[in-house]
Amino acid sequence: TPSIERKYTLADMITGYGVAESVISYYKIWGGNITAKRAIIQGWGNVGAAAGFYLAKAGVKIVAIIDGHGGVINTEGYSLDQIIDLMLNRDGMSLRAENIMSFAKANDKIWTAGAEIFLPCAASRLVSKENVQTLIDNGLEIISSGANVPFADKEIFFGPILDYADSNVSVIPDFIANCGMARVFAYLMGEDVEITDKAIFEDTSNTIHEALKKVHQVNHAKTHITKKALELSIGQLV
Repeated sequence: TPSIERKYTLADMITGYGVAESVISYYKIWGGNITAKRAIIQGWGNVGAAAGFYLAKAGVKIVAIIDGHGGVINTEGYSLDQIIDLMLNRDGMSLRAENIMSFAKANDKIWTAGAEIFLPCAASRLVSKENVQTLIDNGLEIISSGANVPFADKEIFFGPILDYADSNVSVIPDFIANCGMARVFAYLMGEDVEITDKAIFEDTSNTIHEALKKVHQVNHAKTHITKKALELSIGQLV
């Protein structure tokens, strides 16, 4: 937890934890040194802030954060202590910082900040094809979907913007990346389970890791991850 005094609950942290774990698991399975990676986070509510906290703990450099109120950029990367401060000093669920830029200015600059990791953790259907292309042009490797349906497609499951992103970089789909709270309910409905924070967080981490391992077994490539994950999920339903 970023602060014992704040008494953050499991529900406050688990979804963002899962989003961060999906990125950590991705680099373990597909290869790569996560401590050499940079991240941009869209949205600084419970999901985005928790994901930023856990990625920073894992050694990722958070270089930019944007939400509907504005944004901050630090190309050198924010330290873990700075990320904790940004999390604890939020105005409700909104980013608050001394050097915060207006939304318009941040939205103009953030996509070219340069990062291997992008976490869309704000509202649904915000990420445009232009956003994706600019991120790719500036070093993007992976998108992990903290928001449900983060791309600005009319389609629910697989619209053209998601298809474009999935064909060019690694996209961890929302039903894997942000499954944390749903996984908590599933875990608690099990028989004779250990009801501790540690056990619940480990279950979420293991579930996400195993889901990505199954995708990797049928698709070693770093593209078309969402497409293969959807195929596997639909196959389990029919």
